[in-house]
Amino acid sequence: MFCDRQRLMRAMTDDGLDLLVATTTENVYYLTGYYSVNKSLIRGVQAYVVVSREAGGAVGIVAPMADLDTIANVAALHAVPLVPYGTFYIEGDPPDLAGCEARLHALARGARPQPGPREALASLLSGIGAGAAIGVDERGIEPAILEALPALLPGCSVRPAFGLLHRVRMVKTPPEVERLARAARITERAAAAATQAAAAGMTEREMAVVFEGHLVEEGARPFFTVILFGQRGVQPNGMPSDAALAPGDVIRFDVGCMVEGYAADISRTAVFGEPSAKVRDYYRAILHGEEEAIAAMRPGVAAFEIHRVAVEAAQRAGIPHYRRHHVGHGVGLDVYDPPLLGPQDHTPLEAGMVFEVETPYYEFGFGGIQVEDTVLVTPGGADILTQSSRDLWRAGA
Repeated sequence: MFCDRQRLMRAMTDDGLDLLVATTTENVYYLTGYYSVNKSLIRGVQAYVVVSREAGGAVGIVAPMADLDTIANVAALHAVPLVPYGTFYIEGDPPDLAGCEARLHALARGARPQPGPREALASLLSGIGAGAAIGVDERGIEPAILEALPALLPGCSVRPAFGLLHRVRMVKTPPEVERLARAARITERAAAAATQAAAAGMTEREMAVVFEGHLVEEGARPFFTVILFGQRGVQPNGMPSDAALAPGDVIRFDVGCMVEGYAADISRTAVFGEPSAKVRDYYRAILHGEEEAIAAMRPGVAAFEIHRVAVEAAQRAGIPHYRRHHVGHGVGLDVYDPPLLGPQDHTPLEAGMVFEVETPYYEFGFGGIQVEDTVLVTPGGADILTQSSRDLWRAGA
């Protein structure tokens, strides 16, 4: 799977935990490769994985009956105990099933589901001895179930553990880096395709269709699409509208996708026609800020130092009033993984962390310009995983 098991076991040891219960969709996927579509779609659906420090990995899964097909598709889970709950019906018992279909049939027919997730988790943890320290990822579990755990597990201590999992996830394994690089490169190719399709009168929505269509063609899932023309670029999170492209407009891309559960979040700025002197000068300044931030990234440097370097570099390069609340963030299963490259984050960078480094600038009456790249911290510094030009793009070329 994607998880660094040794890093996870060290974190559990440091926090004095015997067991860990992951509950969010992302954390369950991170630990097992099981992604609960039902949990992501239906508020209140519960799915958990229990990890034992003594066993060195997953020791059981709680999942709705409707997720059995997903679990059947994860080969690594075939030997992991499963306690399902609820009801779901698939009819028929043909004798010639094979592969995943045969596995799903075996799970469905062999299941002894509990009434609900509380009962399923209690069943899975029923053999836990008194005195065990159990960390629970508090972000994805129903509050009533979390509150009931001390009574269900007498003599055990139960404490929050979402922060532990986030700390473990800060450093990416090679399979995670590969997915993040692929997601970033698909996104930048889609942005380039949308830029090349630019024509006078084209709307933001029409350009967004080109962008998202390219993502789908390359096997990615559109996740967020901020494509804004001209003065509308001042909106940090504006959605594409029927605003039409005109000569001289700046096009701000802040866009991303998901590839096998991993996120991309990159930015490029293009101009339809000739850029004004202010656009050229200000873009040069924010690009310099991003470049200096990336040059400063290496293991041991605190996150807040990268923020300081980026802001001061952009100010010296031509925007003396430049300010930012952050200049980037970790990226992974979430678009915003820790740490944050902000003034209050003292987390030291580690080799294997992956960031989206960005230096946007927004001004009323002017619009927005932005550059953002995916960057891997290495033992000797940092590698940029995105590959397209970071200079000001020309649209329609």
